[in-house]
Amino acid sequence: MSWMTPKRAFLGAAAAEGGTKLNAFDNALLKLGIGNVNLVKLSSVIPAHIEWMEKVHDVPIGMLLPTVYSHIESDEPGMTISAALGVGISEKNEGGLIYEYSGYCTKEEAEEMVRKMVEEGFAKRGWKLGEFRVASAEITVKDKPAAAVAVVVMFPY
Repeated sequence: MSWMTPKRAFLGAAAAEGGTKLNAFDNALLKLGIGNVNLVKLSSVIPAHIEWMEKVHDVPIGMLLPTVYSHIESDEPGMTISAALGVGISEKNEGGLIYEYSGYCTKEEAEEMVRKMVEEGFAKRGWKLGEFRVASAEITVKDKPAAAVAVVVMFPY
């Protein structure tokens, strides 16, 4: 298999319920347009000059998609769960970092956590933060299992 440096990326988040925790996770992926592909988990570095997409376009069923993702599932009624990704893009779009967080918290708390992580990651590298983006999802468990998912999907084309 040959891997190429990604050229475009999609940032998004969704929450869903399902008959099981895994079905809830799958339903959230379907909402994001990536439920019929195979996610390949990535660490969190963004290539230079990436172009950001507003939505995932049709991708072939079973395609391997390089993805950074954060997720949490729960079947505990009354619990609020959230997942977030923070994306830091360097000045002049010369690369960036993605940090993920999920937990029993609000989406605002998850967003604040990833913001702090992005700032620390940039400071440690001596990079200047040009832009911060965030995607988060929150759901309170009712009578069905629930999931919250945040993703950055990278495309080689």
